[in-house]
Amino acid sequence: MSRSWVQISAGRGPIEVRRFVARLAARMEALCQERGLAVVDVTLHGDEDAPASVEILVEGDARRCLEGELGTHALVERSAARGKAARKRWFAGVAVHAAGADAGVGAGEGVGVGVDLGELEISACRASGPGGQHVNKTLSAVRIHHRPSGITVRVADERSQRANVRRGVARIAERLAERAARRVAEGEAARWSEHDRIVRGEPVRTYRVGRKSALVVAGAR
Repeated sequence: MSRSWVQISAGRGPIEVRRFVARLAARMEALCQERGLAVVDVTLHGDEDAPASVEILVEGDARRCLEGELGTHALVERSAARGKAARKRWFAGVAVHAAGADAGVGAGEGVGVGVDLGELEISACRASGPGGQHVNKTLSAVRIHHRPSGITVRVADERSQRANVRRGVARIAERLAERAARRVAEGEAARWSEHDRIVRGEPVRTYRVGRKSALVVAGAR
């Protein structure tokens, strides 16, 4: 099942926004569970009561389940630390980012990229280059094509075809792992870029504070 990060961010907002992030994250976590997403873990960046951002790792189709919730959220609340003329609207952002396959596992528990042998096309071919009579007389080299990714490797390092198949599968796994690592790095960059990209106009949800400091939806786009 696919995993995603649901990120709630204060951008570069002040303490009032970070407090809003904490309350909004609690609402989003509950909403994820209500809509059938499995919450794997929750990560807070900063103080627990006023984090700069909160990331909720979920399993399931987060974009579909949270449709209408992604974008800017606004809280209408006066700050006790500021004067009556000060701003009273605070903005936070909610976004979803794909998580790597090993997201949420502990140290040492991650599993490398596996290769499904059913997705491989393996064919024998004659080895070329130095190697003496053994190479010239046998079809020890192999060509392995991984259909989903389009990766093809040709291996003739070993003297036996079986050994070359093992080496070829390992090389494909390495290439897939490199691709996965690049995607994870790109996803991390996208996630962190959200910290500075809070759009204040036309929030998808506007809240006021109800009883026991709970968020109450006051309006929706």
